[in-house]
Amino acid sequence: MTLRLMRRSVLSSALLTVAVIALSLPSSAAPGLTENELKAVFLLRLSQFVSWPDDQSARIFCIAPASELATLLQEIVATESGDREVRPLISHQVNGCDVVFESFNDNAEKLVAARGVLWVSDQPGFAREGGMIELKRNGARMKLVINLEVLESAGLRASSKLLQLSEVVGDLSGDA
Repeated sequence: MTLRLMRRSVLSSALLTVAVIALSLPSSAAPGLTENELKAVFLLRLSQFVSWPDDQSARIFCIAPASELATLLQEIVATESGDREVRPLISHQVNGCDVVFESFNDNAEKLVAARGVLWVSDQPGFAREGGMIELKRNGARMKLVINLEVLESAGLRASSKLLQLSEVVGDLSGDA
């Protein structure tokens, strides 16, 4: 096994371990990880706490191709045994994507809620402005903000565990 594959395997294992801890304990920090490493872990683990229509699973992750996050996701997915893959997101074309991550510059309301596509962003205010899930930095911690109404309108369901660990916004929670 090459040194590079061993590094990827170790990084993947460490990141997934931190993700389990981070999603299980809302107050825990992730010491030693960069912000992009933490986002990559959250993005990959998040799909395990969301149910898709027709019991499909999140296989295709689409993300801006030139980002450090895309590189990290590709490295982690390459070390896993499974059929997940990372694809470049080009001009908001989501055909074939299960999870889309983008740092939107415009309002999230302009998104077309494609059935069965989970939209995630780190843009401040993303969930409140009509996006599905926002990765929000809170000091050394990562916090999730979920717009439950938008998520469910795309045919997706968040697990109760995910909802307990997240800030929920939107009409269904009474916080418009």
